Amino acid sequence: MILTTALLLPLLLPTALPQSRVHKVDGGLVSGELTAAGFETVDLTIGGKKRSFAAAEILSLSPGPLPELVHKAESFFLAHDFQNAANSFDAAAEAEATAEGAFWLRSWAKLRHAETLLAWSATDRGRAGDAAKAFRTWSSDNADSFWLPRAQMGQAKAMAMSGDVDGATSLMQRLSDTAFEKNLGRHVELHVNLVRCEAFLVGGQAEVAQARLRDLVVKLGEAVQSPETPSGSKSLFSGLYSQAQILLGNAITEKDGGRAAATYWQSLAQDRNVSADVRAAAWIGMAQNAREQGLTREAQLQLAKVVATLPANDELMARALFELGEISKELGNNPTSGDAYHQRLLKRYPNTSWAAKVR
Repeated sequence: MILTTALLLPLLLPTALPQSRVHKVDGGLVSGELTAAGFETVDLTIGGKKRSFAAAEILSLSPGPLPELVHKAESFFLAHDFQNAANSFDAAAEAEATAEGAFWLRSWAKLRHAETLLAWSATDRGRAGDAAKAFRTWSSDNADSFWLPRAQMGQAKAMAMSGDVDGATSLMQRLSDTAFEKNLGRHVELHVNLVRCEAFLVGGQAEVAQARLRDLVVKLGEAVQSPETPSGSKSLFSGLYSQAQILLGNAITEKDGGRAAATYWQSLAQDRNVSADVRAAAWIGMAQNAREQGLTREAQLQLAKVVATLPANDELMARALFELGEISKELGNNPTSGDAYHQRLLKRYPNTSWAAKVR
């Protein structure tokens, strides 16, 4: 299955902000002192005056300033040193429990702790249960937080990875209903639906995932292309659109096989408007089908195009190098040694799930 880093890992936020920042749907950016971060409303104090924002106006909320221990944890996270990152976020949360810091610091550190465990699960599935538990506890303790949808989407991913697919999809259905009822914004509603589709696919329910993804791909494509879509949310929709396109190809492959999926992947490969990630996934999917059909040399050439020409995300590039190494070995290490590709994978993408396969 082709998975994207964006589906396995949480959104990375800036770690050195002098003030909290509200990133708005309309593309605006507002900075100030964060005084309230509720489920439906966020308040900033700017120049001594309070300013309120409805959740539907906000794409993301980046808190600040962050204490040194959180900066240290974020550095570990970016280096994929998840054990030290998790420990540091946990230590920061405990330190804030007895400190006179901002009201949001402890909950933010706890949220990032849970997200670190989720990221760790990409290479160590045994961490998924711990991540699900951490998100569940966080959501219970912060039921009125602006970051609750973010936490529950992380929880659903972790639950699906640990085998509780029904629980994950039910959680996302409830969150989708709440997002609609509370008018949290179309960007939240569509993102939640994408996570639910991912959970179905992770849980082996490819037919359900495929049906839902076909509908979601259309909706996201329309959101990206519509002139009425606010500028700030257009880039988010573009990212979700790419993820949905890739997941749909995965679902077709799981349900109907590589040959059926090859037609879909080829249509994406020929579309000049798709993202680099989608094009990479399409070429990998076509190579997978060629290999299944015994066209090993064709598969090798297809994968070589990904490695040589595309700036796709780490998981996709690592997948291409892994498969290229395997195929080169099948072809007698011709024209390049399969181990050479695997060593390049370990050097460039050491913290991906594909690197773990060659260690």
